[in-house]
Amino acid sequence: RTCTPSNPFARFRELCRRKRIVRDVRRAKPRYLASKCSKDMHLHLPSGAEFFLDGLVVAEIFSGLRAADLMNVCSTCTSLQSPAQTAAHRALILLIKRLQCSLLRYCQRGSWIAQLLEWEQVLANNLVWLQAEKSACVVVKQGQQDYVKCATDLSGHGNSANMHLRMPAFNPNGINGHGLLLFDGASVLKTRRFAEPLPQPITLMVVARARGDTTLVDSLGPNSNRFELCHGYPSGWHPSPEICMTASGHDASPKHSLRGSTRGTGEWHIYTAIFDNRQSSVFVDGNCEASCKNVGSNSLDGLSIGCDHNGIFFLIGSLAELRLFRCHMPAAQRIQLESSLAKRYGLTYAETRELPPATPRTVSRFNCAPRSSRASETC
Repeated sequence: RTCTPSNPFARFRELCRRKRIVRDVRRAKPRYLASKCSKDMHLHLPSGAEFFLDGLVVAEIFSGLRAADLMNVCSTCTSLQSPAQTAAHRALILLIKRLQCSLLRYCQRGSWIAQLLEWEQVLANNLVWLQAEKSACVVVKQGQQDYVKCATDLSGHGNSANMHLRMPAFNPNGINGHGLLLFDGASVLKTRRFAEPLPQPITLMVVARARGDTTLVDSLGPNSNRFELCHGYPSGWHPSPEICMTASGHDASPKHSLRGSTRGTGEWHIYTAIFDNRQSSVFVDGNCEASCKNVGSNSLDGLSIGCDHNGIFFLIGSLAELRLFRCHMPAAQRIQLESSLAKRYGLTYAETRELPPATPRTVSRFNCAPRSSRASETC
């Protein structure tokens, strides 16, 4: 409070003092800290320093801690639970903003720290994130048309998708004011080969439109095993096959697959394919079209976007966004991500309120579950 813009030296001393507090708190032994911490935030640190801190200051000190560390803080000292939850809420808001997502009230379960832990896992498992925006693509102009030479990976893992054979065209204002990639039946983007093949479970989210018997995404190349999301493999020919996902076989028709009901008629959809062996599911615009079925056990070595791994079935349509997660996406996080994508691209989304039971609470008075689920709880 004594730091003002007109007193820079005092501000510098205050910042140094806060850094020492952070260092001492992190070095403090849990049982020592618990015995020396009271409800009035009177702290005695191993360095011999004595502090009277309010919750806002402590929450600022905790701002750099992850969810697991904040849980340890709560279990160490009850007086630190409130500022730890405040710090978790701030970190959660920043993380959600980074994922370009928004929280839904009825999807929130448990404390802020518990929610932060779940979203930290989602962020860590996001291995590929491609978005058809000019700021996230390498765009080149040929004549009057723009083309995408490379789609940059926004996840930070370096799995960008580069042109293969022919570049997809780029429309900077193709869907609700956002960009899209136009695939004409010969355009393909491919990521680099992953350092190691990714085993299942894998969650794939794609915002796209497709027409006819066509492949949205598959594994990397001719030597790869099939890992495909497509409109194809119909039982009897149809000009607009149903959505299908499979991680079975190599060249021959797959022995295991999961088929939904949405057909490739050229409409925009949010496709979510969860590859998890016998617990696989496919969602279209929030609707579960098939679940708990076996799609095969193949792993994924990379992504071909716009064609199958053999280069036979190409995408005729458009793609706005693709995200790949190395996990079986929990229902609450999947719904909130899908809902955010639908809002971003102006698409219809069927929100379901059927979620798993609330997770065990870390701190009871910071439970964020809807009121209807708290009716039977005791204070």
